[in-house]
Amino acid sequence: MVNERSSLIDELKSRGIRITPQRVIIFDAIETLEGHITAEDIYREVEQNNPYISLATVYRTLELLLDLKLINQTNLGRGHTYYALKDHGAHHHLVCTNCGRIQEFDDILFEPLRQNLQQKFGFHANTEHMSIFGTCQDCQDES
Repeated sequence: MVNERSSLIDELKSRGIRITPQRVIIFDAIETLEGHITAEDIYREVEQNNPYISLATVYRTLELLLDLKLINQTNLGRGHTYYALKDHGAHHHLVCTNCGRIQEFDDILFEPLRQNLQQKFGFHANTEHMSIFGTCQDCQDES
């Protein structure tokens, strides 16, 4: 699991993945920004250190990290894909479609659903980082 500065580099080295100077800059940006970030957030951070790294390179690096299961991605309903390091922990999001408020909740709430899906359908659900869209309590109270 990723949990300290330059740990992405260490993890990729341990898996025999080539570490390029561009990847080092991108990994540093990911670890510096923390939390839920977009490819564009990473690109803006990277651009300050090396204006020659393209947004396409950032996306290719994110795809590599997704394939290696070092980051999660989710849709928070804002037209972007958001990424978070796996060490951010298994959690999910309630996204209000009215006001845009995002509230995190613990993964444990999905355990009964995962068990039911496995028992009834033989289906192993990947629920590492999900968003559920609806209406928050404040917006319901205003109605």
